[in-house]
Amino acid sequence: MKKIFSILVLLALQTATMAQAPVLYKWGDKYGYKVPATGAIAIAPVYDKAFPFSDDRALVQKEKLSYFIDSKGGIKIKLKYDSAYSFSEGYSAVLLAGKWGFIDKLGTLKVPLQYDKAGSFKEGMAVVAVKGKYGFVNTAGKLVIPAIYEQAFEFSEGLAAVKSAGKFGYINAQGKWIIPSSFDKASNFYQQRAVVVQNQQYGVIDEKGKPIIAPVYDWISAFQDGVARIQKNNKWGLADKDGKVVVLLTYDWVGDLTAGKAKVRNGGSYGLIDNKGTVLVPLEYQWIEEPENGQCMVVKKGYWGKVNLSDQQFTTLNYAVNRTFSEGYAVVFHQGKYGYIDKDGKNSISFQFDYAYDFSGGWAEVMLDGKAFVIDTKGTCVKYCK
Repeated sequence: MKKIFSILVLLALQTATMAQAPVLYKWGDKYGYKVPATGAIAIAPVYDKAFPFSDDRALVQKEKLSYFIDSKGGIKIKLKYDSAYSFSEGYSAVLLAGKWGFIDKLGTLKVPLQYDKAGSFKEGMAVVAVKGKYGFVNTAGKLVIPAIYEQAFEFSEGLAAVKSAGKFGYINAQGKWIIPSSFDKASNFYQQRAVVVQNQQYGVIDEKGKPIIAPVYDWISAFQDGVARIQKNNKWGLADKDGKVVVLLTYDWVGDLTAGKAKVRNGGSYGLIDNKGTVLVPLEYQWIEEPENGQCMVVKKGYWGKVNLSDQQFTTLNYAVNRTFSEGYAVVFHQGKYGYIDKDGKNSISFQFDYAYDFSGGWAEVMLDGKAFVIDTKGTCVKYCK
């Protein structure tokens, strides 16, 4: 029984891994796709342009020809249109001769090319424009909500923001007003919350239009990790989904939240807090990178160092700052030569170059003895090597 159970678990894990769509990456000036769980190359970097996978299709361009490929790199649709969006809910909006329609995953035109503008399908409907007015079409091509609005956004959590008589409100899938049009700006709903603007002030409402955060702020972000960044009079803080200010407006800047953590700044000093306001890295550094593996790379007195998040212990490194990190590596100057350190503070590419540029797409240009060439993240020459 244990053996059978182990086999079933293994099969489940393999299925979950296989179900993950390949992720886009850049290698030099080309694009390809990797397996997210392992980082292995799934589709070689041969495309001039590429977009993330959606509905097992990715839009790519190679030698000025555009295609939709599947997760194995097979060409599924050769595009004959002037423009196209990524697939959403089984359909892609396509443009030809100034008119938009929709194709399915086999490339069959399912909704005729008849609209002036079109968006992606969300919750079974897509925004379309007819003679300067906006409405919603279903997957059968029927205009189920008339094109009578001055502006419209996609459906989210059963509601769509639309503009009528110069103000935004929210309608349901039947086109009925649920929240009257009284806002200057309005965002999509996310976890039953939407950011709105009234009289140039930002607030947050619930799905019934009830104010959760009163419109008294100069700016409010979308919610991330259960909180929104709030700003007033050039001071920043955090508020939760119930409208409670969990971090007072005491910072000069609060960055995006990643895994429940945000960089913060007061004056010229940077630190790190969590989404409850707990200080993880004190505000005593000239710069701070995003945390990785339980630590942060920081700058103090012009030199790189690292801070352990568990005890705030600072370890200095003997590398003067040249530039901040790019794609996980920072150019540093040491004993007359340039090299690179990683986010563990290790000298990952030795100090051997007369000059070095930031990594972009996994490649970086370097100079040695008056010659310029390109290296990868292992320091191996990949271009202009001779």
